[in-house]
Amino acid sequence: MLAGIAKSGLYGAIVTEHLPLPETIDPQRAVSMHPDALAPYVEQLRTAAEYVQERNSQHSCPQAPYIVIGAEADWLNHDPAWTHQSVAEARATGVEVILGSVHLLDGWAFDDPSQLDLWDRRSVEDVWDQYFSEWIQAARSGLFDVMAHPDLPKKFGHRPAEPCQYYAEAAAAVADAGILCEVSTGGLRKRCAELYPAQDFIAELARRGVGMTIGSDAHAAAEIGYRFDYAAQCLLQAGVTYQSFPQGSAENRRITKLPLQ
Repeated sequence: MLAGIAKSGLYGAIVTEHLPLPETIDPQRAVSMHPDALAPYVEQLRTAAEYVQERNSQHSCPQAPYIVIGAEADWLNHDPAWTHQSVAEARATGVEVILGSVHLLDGWAFDDPSQLDLWDRRSVEDVWDQYFSEWIQAARSGLFDVMAHPDLPKKFGHRPAEPCQYYAEAAAAVADAGILCEVSTGGLRKRCAELYPAQDFIAELARRGVGMTIGSDAHAAAEIGYRFDYAAQCLLQAGVTYQSFPQGSAENRRITKLPLQ
């Protein structure tokens, strides 16, 4: 993946892995890292980041994409103490930027293809109600630097009749928390065939002055920077002229504003 970033032509990349989930949720470590893997993960990225920093300080060399040590943490509504502990351990180990996300509703991984049939047991509106309630709690928790894929329940095409009703409160929560929101092109590769978040959601975030950073949710080198040009156009359409790129730890945070073209 690091080789793919080096060839991407991007200004930089926030590299993320899912922080460990409880063994009861992910016993095979299929969707989250093993607890023992956190320190080696951080060390590998720190070595790569320091190499890039040194290389970029030598003006005779072409600029290489900056590497930011990131991680994604699941907000567990049934066990928020786990999330708090997980984030604290990640920051203490050297993770700089932590994305907050909601993938589980009362233990149900609603975005897991193997659990798709469980959507038939609940109304779309109920799922979206619970999801946004949890997502807003996560945004207000003070744990995260960026809120990820904001309208994830639409992944398989499940949308309520009026999805816009959720956007204002969610955008206000992010704005009040003073954190960033991800605009992910990953949704373009899913059945919903749309950015996370939707265009009207982006417009609401922009209206409230929320900084946005573009991500591709890349699980393969070929997906790094996937359709960033399209995401940039959607941001420009909402009146946003730059994306925000966070670097450094929470205590030494700096946000680089990258002009959109």
